[in-house]
Amino acid sequence: MEDKLLDCAEASYEVFDRFTFDYLFKKLLADGYDNEQAKDFIICNCKLSALVTQERLDNGYYKKINLADGTAPDLLELYQEAFIKMMSRN
Repeated sequence: MEDKLLDCAEASYEVFDRFTFDYLFKKLLADGYDNEQAKDFIICNCKLSALVTQERLDNGYYKKINLADGTAPDLLELYQEAFIKMMSRN
């Protein structure tokens, strides 16, 4: 039994950040999954971080994701913060 659990854990995709979650989620939507099916697929097949679980699943943000949207506002804010930090070092 332990061997099967280890094999399953090793085969799982790592989704530890919101960028990866959003990318994978949109790929699933593009493949014909609806939001609930995409969420279920990710839960069943991926290792998730607490941040992804809280920010994308627990608060229901996954329901708002669609193919027409660009990058999520919270991720754009992260990009901007990182860019400002990088530029202020020079």
